[in-house]
Amino acid sequence: MIAIAPHGDVESTPELLAAMEELGRRYDDESTVVVVTPHNVHVEGHFAVSVSGRVGEHEVDRELALRLVDEIRAAGLPVVGVSYGGNDPLEAELPLDWGTEVPLRYVRARRTVVIAPARDRPLEEHIRLGELLRGQSLIASADHGHAHDADGPYGFHPAAAEYDRQFQELVPAGDFRPLAALVGDAKADSLWQLLVLQGATGGRGGELLAYAAPTYYGMAVAIF
Repeated sequence: MIAIAPHGDVESTPELLAAMEELGRRYDDESTVVVVTPHNVHVEGHFAVSVSGRVGEHEVDRELALRLVDEIRAAGLPVVGVSYGGNDPLEAELPLDWGTEVPLRYVRARRTVVIAPARDRPLEEHIRLGELLRGQSLIASADHGHAHDADGPYGFHPAAAEYDRQFQELVPAGDFRPLAALVGDAKADSLWQLLVLQGATGGRGGELLAYAAPTYYGMAVAIF
């Protein structure tokens, strides 16, 4: 199963909450879920893969994580394995970011691997990263335009609504590259994870279960 999931306050919006609960049902009894999140560790010029024993309370599939680091590096992409705290990675616990915590609140996986994208790397590298993740259960943790409300922290820009409109239209097609023209003004945090997902699906289209922008940012649930 491959999906797009939000990491904001889904409980306040009934259609988003229902979609996340449905997502949890469809991911039933997954052994490992890879979460691509924009809110974990940021490493300049590199993708980052969790290799610690845990991310928060979630056990990391270290065998898969270490294999992915090797495969990503062998493909010529810049990547590092990341850990935190304990010097023995098996005992280390990477802090749990909200981009991981919210999706895994609904998707009950026995283990996880957390991957952070690299915004300072070319977009095509994110698609290539996704291609290396084919066959994995994957969640692209993504909120969309963040400039819907003049009173929000990013102010108002019409590009936020246009970005979100185009995103919804692109879900059935599965190619999110057109969003690159709007992502800066829209203040979206989703493009990089969407491109990883695009690579993982091979550009296969998906089903949009819900979309809403109850505050200054847009949230959506989609399954591929």
